[in-house]
Amino acid sequence: MRRLLLLTVLLASDPLLAQSASIARVDTLLAAAQLTPAVALVEQALAATPRDFEVLWRSSRVRLLQGDAAPEKSKAQDKLYRDALALAERSIKANSAAPDGYVRRAAANGKVALFAGILDAADFVLQAKDDTEKVIAMRNVPPVTLATAYYILGRTHLKLTETPRPLRMPLGLGFGNPADARTHLKRATELRPGFVMFQLEYARALVANNEAAEARTVLMQLPNLANQEIGDEARKRDGAELLRTMK
Repeated sequence: MRRLLLLTVLLASDPLLAQSASIARVDTLLAAAQLTPAVALVEQALAATPRDFEVLWRSSRVRLLQGDAAPEKSKAQDKLYRDALALAERSIKANSAAPDGYVRRAAANGKVALFAGILDAADFVLQAKDDTEKVIAMRNVPPVTLATAYYILGRTHLKLTETPRPLRMPLGLGFGNPADARTHLKRATELRPGFVMFQLEYARALVANNEAAEARTVLMQLPNLANQEIGDEARKRDGAELLRTMK
């Protein structure tokens, strides 16, 4: 009781501490698939503390999710992805030593690249690769953050394999390959087990590496996993469809 009272006093006397406690609620809201209140919270936080690192990287994440929810290939979607990228850039300027800004920039760069088309957005792909590798090389990165970096790097490799290598090589994108995709995505699932997004992409990497039996095992687990991210129900349906096509 005394600790709760002390925390209440501290929050009341320190607006920045109160802001930090408030913005952390975004994580809880997104885990519960409550995007609308998360948007309202980051808008309020950005208006109050536009240079705060914790606010900026979380705002980037929310903008990216807004982009995912926008009509496919619309101007609105493109703008939201680029807004997410700009917010990630600002978060890195606010704190260049922390991994979160680089992970968010990598995620946003990946979305911008997919929207534009890999061959028309090589710089965005290369920046995503550089940022994830930077995070992986850091020390004491929280497992969830590190898992996300491995996921983005693995998915980058996997998406690149959809384009013939001779077309990618002149753009500096010849590095993408199924084996590295599998390695990185497996590591993501090890660092964050039971996470639908990572499991689905790992299964796709297994398919790309002709490991159908293992892919089936992973895909059959998806329906029983708890939803922890917006879009997990759709991912489970995608997994079920992939499993159906493999039979």
